[in-house]
Amino acid sequence: METLNPLAQPVRQTPETTPIERFVWDLTYACPLRCQHCLSESGRRPASMLRREDALKVADIIIGARPKRLSIGGGEPLLAPWWEEATRRLTAAGVPTTIFTSGWLMNEAIARRLAGSATGVAVSVDGPGGEVHDLIRGRAGSFEKSMASLEHLDRVKRQRRESGESCYRLGVEYTVTRSGWEGKERFVEDITSRFPEVDYITFGAVIPEGLAQEEEFASRELLSDEQLVALSASEAELASYARSAAHVSVTDARLFLPTSPLSAEGETIAHIEASGQLRAVTNYEAKVGSVLEEPLDVLWRRALDWRNDPFVSEQRNSIRSLEDWARVTRLLDRRYGSAADKLRIARRSAAA
Repeated sequence: METLNPLAQPVRQTPETTPIERFVWDLTYACPLRCQHCLSESGRRPASMLRREDALKVADIIIGARPKRLSIGGGEPLLAPWWEEATRRLTAAGVPTTIFTSGWLMNEAIARRLAGSATGVAVSVDGPGGEVHDLIRGRAGSFEKSMASLEHLDRVKRQRRESGESCYRLGVEYTVTRSGWEGKERFVEDITSRFPEVDYITFGAVIPEGLAQEEEFASRELLSDEQLVALSASEAELASYARSAAHVSVTDARLFLPTSPLSAEGETIAHIEASGQLRAVTNYEAKVGSVLEEPLDVLWRRALDWRNDPFVSEQRNSIRSLEDWARVTRLLDRRYGSAADKLRIARRSAAA
């Protein structure tokens, strides 16, 4: 079953046809967890955190691009000592900014700092309970930490709402693996019952990038074609289990395919790594230069040129399933990653 069948022929991308609409910024690759599917292999590699001065320069570069929104991640972004200063700078300039966190470091003080700096906070989850979540996250107790973080964030949001103050939009991002397939309905019911201030729950299939591209993980945890179709069709049913006004949605994996009409958003993401390097595409290791060393418009054109490269286009347009996607990611990362990327990939492949 060709669930990821291309739906349209790709158009050559230029800055005019593909402007930057969204940024992803990894603040650091330091992380207390060891997630099996980690995009950046965080917690297993050098933290690669910018100095405060350079981090604020990156924030200004993002502001200058006037994106529709910004997603801040990592690693664990709350480990960057300047996260609050950078986030305040971005939101004050009118850039809607959401911080994605595992919740491991969360307490009420941090929740209050987030309320005064970020427009959104999303807690990442990988299963309906500790058994699955902790296995995928590689650390016992991580599910309870995520639930405790939601308690703090929910409480602060309620208090600010009752006092007439503005607050972040609070969400839960559930990454669906085969291990985490069962129990999604119960998860929706539980989260919306326990945390009435949660604004949304989003389910999305694990994407074969980073560690999730490796054959052992891909064969065990990537969704089957049938599951991918079923997940995309399950939004209304999952939403029916909500016990609050939280919006429940499913992200279609085809969003990130270059030939899909759904890719309009996926292809306009500019992804800045913790070192300041700009990725050619958010899903792959290829970099086109540092935003601290060259103008963003130059780097963005270079990123689009990489996407338009005949070999890259041929490989990406060959994707028909998540298994294909993992194969293409392995090929492109090993061909276009930096020397450090290739060494890291070789080490993890040897270990596997």
